[in-house]
Amino acid sequence: MHKDAGPVIYTRVLIVRMNAMKPILNKTRKGTIRPSDRGSPCPVGLGIILLCLAATLWAAPAPAAQVSSDTGEQVRTEIPYSDGDAIKKVVLISDTQGTIGENTWQAGGNVKVYFEDILITTDEVVINQETKEGYTVGKTHFSQGEQWLTCSKAQFNFGTQTGTFYDASGFTDKEFLITGRTIIKTGRDTYTVLEGSVTTCREENPKWQFTASRSEIRLDHTARLRHTLLKVKGFPVFYTPYTIIPLERKTRSSGFTTFSTGTSTSKGRVFSQGYYQTLGRSADMMIYGDYFSLRGLALGGILRTRPNQTTYLDIHTYGIRDSRDQGGVQLIVDGESRFKNGWRAVARVNITSSFEFRQVFADSFNQATKSQEYSTAFLTRNHESFSANIAFERNEVTFPGTSLITRKIPSLEFLSIGTPLGNSPFIFSFKSSIDGISRRDSQTETAGIVHRLDVYPRLTLRLPPLLGFSLTPSVGFRETYYGAQISEIPEEGIINLGLHRQYADLNIDMKMPSLVKNYNASWLGTFRHTIEPYTTFRWTDGIEDPRSIIRFDENDAVADTREIEYGFVNRFFTKKQDGAGTEEKHEFMSVALIQKYYFDPSFGRAFEPGHANTFYPLNTATGFYQTGIERNLSPISAIVRIWQQNRMHHDFRSDYDIELQRWRNISLSTEWDRNKFSLAATYFRTMQTEPELIPSNNLQASVGYGTPARGFASNLTIRYNFQTSQLLNSRTRLSYAWNCCGVSTEFRQYSLRGRIESQFSISFSLKGIGSFGTMQRQDYLF
Repeated sequence: MHKDAGPVIYTRVLIVRMNAMKPILNKTRKGTIRPSDRGSPCPVGLGIILLCLAATLWAAPAPAAQVSSDTGEQVRTEIPYSDGDAIKKVVLISDTQGTIGENTWQAGGNVKVYFEDILITTDEVVINQETKEGYTVGKTHFSQGEQWLTCSKAQFNFGTQTGTFYDASGFTDKEFLITGRTIIKTGRDTYTVLEGSVTTCREENPKWQFTASRSEIRLDHTARLRHTLLKVKGFPVFYTPYTIIPLERKTRSSGFTTFSTGTSTSKGRVFSQGYYQTLGRSADMMIYGDYFSLRGLALGGILRTRPNQTTYLDIHTYGIRDSRDQGGVQLIVDGESRFKNGWRAVARVNITSSFEFRQVFADSFNQATKSQEYSTAFLTRNHESFSANIAFERNEVTFPGTSLITRKIPSLEFLSIGTPLGNSPFIFSFKSSIDGISRRDSQTETAGIVHRLDVYPRLTLRLPPLLGFSLTPSVGFRETYYGAQISEIPEEGIINLGLHRQYADLNIDMKMPSLVKNYNASWLGTFRHTIEPYTTFRWTDGIEDPRSIIRFDENDAVADTREIEYGFVNRFFTKKQDGAGTEEKHEFMSVALIQKYYFDPSFGRAFEPGHANTFYPLNTATGFYQTGIERNLSPISAIVRIWQQNRMHHDFRSDYDIELQRWRNISLSTEWDRNKFSLAATYFRTMQTEPELIPSNNLQASVGYGTPARGFASNLTIRYNFQTSQLLNSRTRLSYAWNCCGVSTEFRQYSLRGRIESQFSISFSLKGIGSFGTMQRQDYLF
């Protein structure tokens, strides 16, 4: 159809009623009303006069031409109009339709109006073909993509895709529901709401909503509200003159972060506020402040950058000038970048000006009590079994009243974990390094950087198993040069005099045949029991003066030894079905017993009776290996592990001193996670079997119910010191989450040497927006 042609009505039978005249049936091939049918020449005579009168009345203008269908089908009309060079059309479907004048169309009864991706359903509509404007009468529903609105009436313009909706409510995206006395659609994806509200709750009386006198909404961006009032179940709880709410597309935008407040018995009232700034598409930063009424102002900053898919860098700094002289500064850096040819650069930095500052102002118990701070920045490349590393390191371990700090500036390391020598059964491995290293503690301090050169090649022989026996011998030679050493005269301390350390070592690992027995009817059910014995012989010789060596790290804490380690592992297996219904072997328990015999209990004069000795190879069997008693037989170490099913396991470890006939230590860890119930606990106790050992008796436990995502959830975490009958830390959290919001409360308690404190926090989370409050992420036991 030509663009200037009139609207076309598709129907089977058209009945046209003009005023009170009898309907005249006008059938056409396509059911189209043709202007040429509205008047015809009049013949002469009375009949002709009557016909002329009828024709005159026919041709007279009418208020409206009403069109309906006798068959019960709706009338469909296409109203074309030109938009530049393009021809667009509005499709009108309703029970009845008609024209008002030449360019105005009126439709009533189950009206549907289609235009591109817009659909309007209403009781009655009037559309002007020339101006592209229209309005609806009665309840109206408007939808466009993910947008939809329901209102009492509406005005619209198809050309500009704008409109005004009265007493309206609906969704501008998948999440946010808006209501307003008047909602003005100012563009395809922009709205202005007068005297309205925003929420993500679907109830008639929403659990929460923001009401505002005026709102500017841009889809997939933000909603900017003026004179905002936060209401909870209709009750006002918070007012702000201006609010920005992020909508569907969670893009970053600069602005002030949510204000929060809390209370602390040692810091007083806490007020927190920050400013977030985007730095292009790949970086952002935030500056924030915490004001403590009893301590002062603390300032912090966070910088994050992601310049490409293989690089990231996060920098976090925080500090305070405390009124009680417990202030300090902390710097945390986490970054990594991957390059071509397998090169990788990594930075992991954690530096605090003082342990006391970290203990007082840390957000979690683990951060407040961790005695070690390790920082490193290195460049590495791994290729097959070879690795090259260039590293800068700083390691600080805090002890009561003092600390030990070691630095590597820098360290160059080359190593191979094992390379077969052709088709032979030999495997060659090596480790070599060049270090510039320093150490400082309360007793010794190096004069600047000490050079250390270390070369350690090793050869391992792979022998085929024979009659169930597996034998693997390996031999190594190590030479280390130190640019300084500990003087034999205690008053001199560390002197700048070179020292060579040389030693050879031999390891022989032997695994013996396993003993297997199947139990088909027992109180444990059907299972398989295996016993796997093993033994390891170690020989190290050549370290002439171990007490002159400066201990920078584990590479220096090595002593001569001749020893044999022996033990056996009991394993218990049963059959279980996987998700596909296939039976597979499952190990549900293991019990291991380990002991060592030292042929030389003095370890080549490295052992110091009456001191807590710590060196290799004392640490190969157990984690609690410090001792000040020379002995041939080591304590017996027992390890029991139980795996009942997925997300449920237990671990028991203990050392028994057969010479003193006493238990040295006990540790028990367990973790349960069944449905809504969870339990994690660890208990460890070290006995003071020797004067040099430090006793401890501690319990850490966490029990929870529910999931924070929906419904009621609770969690209790405690850390208790039985040695001093002291509750070191506790955290109680209660929360309830609905479909569109949630509330959480938390109470924390600290009882540390430098921190006696109680904290109460509350958080209110809104779906699609975020959380308001001072609650931190919970720290975990494992």
